[in-house]
Amino acid sequence: MLVISLVMVLCMAYSGVTWAATSADLSKLVLSKSQVTMEIGDTASVTATGVYKDNSTENVTIKATWTSENNAVATVYNGTITAVGEGNSTILVKYGSETESVSVNVTKKVKALTKDVQKLDLKMSDSPTIHLTATYTDNTTDTDASNKAEWTVDDSSIVSVVNGKVKPNGPGTATITATYGKQTVSIPVSVELVKRLDPSVTQVSMLASENKPVQISLKATYPDGDVKNDVAAQAEWSTSSADVADVIKGEITAYGPGSATITAKYGTKTATIQVDVDKTIRLQASEQDIFLHANETLKNPIKLEAVYPDKDPVDITKDAVWTSSNEKVAFVKQGSVTANAPGAAVITAKYGEKTVTINVDVDVPRHLDMLEKVALSLTGTKTKQLELTATYANGEVEKVQSKAEWKSSKEDIVYVSNGMLTAYKKGEADISATYGGVTVTTHVAVDMPLKVEISSKKVSLKVGGTYEASIILDYGTDKPAEKVTDKVEWSSSKDEVAKVDDKGIVTGVSAGTATITGKYDGKSYTMTVEVGLVSELTSPQSLIIMSTGDKKTIDLSAVNDPEAAEGLNKRATWKSSNPSVASVDGEGVVTGMKSGKANITAEYGGKKVTVAIEVDVISKIDADVDFISLKTAGTAKEKAKNVTVTVTFSDGSTKDVSDKADWSSSNYKIATVTGGKVTAQSSGKTTILAKYGSKTLRIPVEVDNLKYLQTNEVSVNMSVGQTFNLIATATYSDGSETDVSKPALWKSSRILSATVKDGVVKATGKGKATITVTFGGKSTKVVVTVK
Repeated sequence: MLVISLVMVLCMAYSGVTWAATSADLSKLVLSKSQVTMEIGDTASVTATGVYKDNSTENVTIKATWTSENNAVATVYNGTITAVGEGNSTILVKYGSETESVSVNVTKKVKALTKDVQKLDLKMSDSPTIHLTATYTDNTTDTDASNKAEWTVDDSSIVSVVNGKVKPNGPGTATITATYGKQTVSIPVSVELVKRLDPSVTQVSMLASENKPVQISLKATYPDGDVKNDVAAQAEWSTSSADVADVIKGEITAYGPGSATITAKYGTKTATIQVDVDKTIRLQASEQDIFLHANETLKNPIKLEAVYPDKDPVDITKDAVWTSSNEKVAFVKQGSVTANAPGAAVITAKYGEKTVTINVDVDVPRHLDMLEKVALSLTGTKTKQLELTATYANGEVEKVQSKAEWKSSKEDIVYVSNGMLTAYKKGEADISATYGGVTVTTHVAVDMPLKVEISSKKVSLKVGGTYEASIILDYGTDKPAEKVTDKVEWSSSKDEVAKVDDKGIVTGVSAGTATITGKYDGKSYTMTVEVGLVSELTSPQSLIIMSTGDKKTIDLSAVNDPEAAEGLNKRATWKSSNPSVASVDGEGVVTGMKSGKANITAEYGGKKVTVAIEVDVISKIDADVDFISLKTAGTAKEKAKNVTVTVTFSDGSTKDVSDKADWSSSNYKIATVTGGKVTAQSSGKTTILAKYGSKTLRIPVEVDNLKYLQTNEVSVNMSVGQTFNLIATATYSDGSETDVSKPALWKSSRILSATVKDGVVKATGKGKATITVTFGGKSTKVVVTVK
């Protein structure tokens, strides 16, 4: 008996049977699905779980009783539901005392799902509806599939959708997905997709103390050319530094000195505004140099002003930070300066990022003045009193020779006391005077010239020309200068270029450069002699901007030209580094040959000058439009558009080159261009290219950019032989409408029942036909029934 009991326990454990769990103990029945949507021929599985009073569970799918209220729509067996026909049915599941149900919706099997728009470019005020057409396996269609499809969007903050009706929620991009049966379509959506976002100002200068906010407006430009003049209230604003300046809906408020960048985001574009708060161009102080005596306070404190680019100067004396480089000499507080002891100090005032300095001297001269050189003679003027003049920062002038400290570099030649000079023997000495920390020096010569120099450092001669060279002895103001020629030993470095005789007469021999040396009293003095040469060859034109075919003359001027001034261009030798770009003739006339750069060099008298030439070299190319939208069925102005192209050269000058540019279209079947005039040919997109020089400009062109295409009827009942006029109306992206019945393409699905031309339908035989009209990438259909 014990063995039999053990065997039964093990068998029940492995079989999963629970003695306590029976249908009589069932508390509830739970189904894995309460609703099922299916297509004809599909199957779906539903699981039934029994929950017992002891909270244990059991899969009772096979044990339960499954029935369908409408077997023509759906059948069921052990939880597997099979879709039989279109319609609705309820599946009943019974187990024990509990019954649950599953709602089943069976639709035709969707073979294809199409949408009436490929993408949506929306503004916040738009609310379009996406229309879906479902094609079933039995080839029937349903044009009202939008209400039956399941709609989802990947970013609900941008857009929401209910039964195909789209509502913009915020700027950005998102993707709408519609699912019907097993078919799915997607529509990319952009909301407030702007092409340009321009603030009313890009730079603002403000004062925190004025507490005057600045309102910024934003202009949004859309790809279709539509403009919203102020979207500041709808934009998203931020600041790089809230301590300096903050912004709410475009209103900027200053809080503290410094710089901040205000950023506005609207749609997919951003714009920035640079804000400077208490940002000065410079600081200006009422005093630059101050002289005070010890223990003296400046009578009128220094006034400090901040200078702004767009405001009057502002008194910031009390707001600035004041410091002294040496408070033992001078102390400063809010511009008030007090002298403490002799010496020099620098007062600094700082405000924001700017500083200004003021020099303060306490009993110190700003500078000392004394004769720079003095000549004395043992047989003539043996003594001389020097005057030492001190000039202070406040403009005071004082003779201070008796207060200064004097010193001679060679007291055996010249002795000095309180500025009195006494000569003792022939020679030279330097006399220095020091007062208030400032030292000046004068050179004294006894029975010697103060300075010896040659009459000229550089001379230009023509061949055969002469110049009288000499040595000049300078004795200062007490004795006239002396010119010496015959006591000088003269020589030339190149006699074949320039020769010199013993009297100092220099004669030009041939073209070139030579050095003339005059030796006097053991020292040599030299001059440079240019024969048949110029010292400098220049042109006022460092850069010439020109176009192909233009002619411009380069101007030359020569310094110390030994020849006549006239005819300089003809005497010069001209050369171009790139004659294929710019050529030059023998008189300096430059001709632009083709786009590029070249250097023109002129050589004359041993000197060269180079002028840069740019032929059709442009820094940028611009058009008066960024985007073109045309209509093939519009007015003359709507069918064509004139584009103006302007180039900017490297010197900043501009030129209209619309008639000279090379124009082309990437697809001439869509739009053609001649001389800047763009003309629509057929619906679609292309790019117009304008090339001038090395620059190319691309302008996108859309022809017949439609929102949708409609007909005046969606279905027509006719009799054989009868005609009916269908009208096709195109609604463009700008909201305008045009009758496009004639330019549109019309097609009948069954010409035995109905034919169509230019919108005129003719009933040819009994039956049905679908008329399709296509224009601008959009299509719509009309069902024709002929009885």
